[in-house]
Amino acid sequence: EANKRDGEEYLRVVLEEAGATRVIGEDLGTVPDYVRPNLRSLGVAGFKIPQWEVHDEQVTLGDEYERLSVATYTTHDHKPIRALWEEAFERPTATSEQSRFELAKIAVFAGFDPKMDPPQDGFAAANKVDFEKDFYPAIMEALFKSNAWIAVVMITDLLARKYRFNVPGTTAKSNWTRRMQRSVAQLRSSRKTQARIRVIHELLEKSGRT
Repeated sequence: EANKRDGEEYLRVVLEEAGATRVIGEDLGTVPDYVRPNLRSLGVAGFKIPQWEVHDEQVTLGDEYERLSVATYTTHDHKPIRALWEEAFERPTATSEQSRFELAKIAVFAGFDPKMDPPQDGFAAANKVDFEKDFYPAIMEALFKSNAWIAVVMITDLLARKYRFNVPGTTAKSNWTRRMQRSVAQLRSSRKTQARIRVIHELLEKSGRT
């Protein structure tokens, strides 16, 4: 109870100093049960990571999200979606099973058949789901259509890149030093990137988030 009171006091100071700027609460990981309700009572939006929003073994769908929340599939500490896909179905690694598990939950959130781990050939072959044509637009549409006040897409997910900005618990030289591999001018001249951004723009318009 004392910790709860102290937290509220600190947050009220932050909110007062923030003025018209909206404050977002990083409430991921293991936090006390009172944290999320407290943030909402103070008008602070917390995070919704779809593959982590699981209750009673059921993935919470986007229309059930509290309005005062920020939805995103990844942060700087997560593997990008495209990296998960590669591990799960294209290049087996020691964490392939975990990647398939994470993608299965994202698939449920996006309205795909949850059977993402059939024997032998894997989800991509067995269900004929193409990342670019099927999975990518579907998961982005689900994110934008969620009831969350803000929907955020990490730039690595926006551009379907595989590299990470940080790997928690490691001292890799690439942590917090990674830069985009292409300049803005190069991205603008890329037909593939242009097509991807058109898809995102259309989905944003469709969801009413523009």
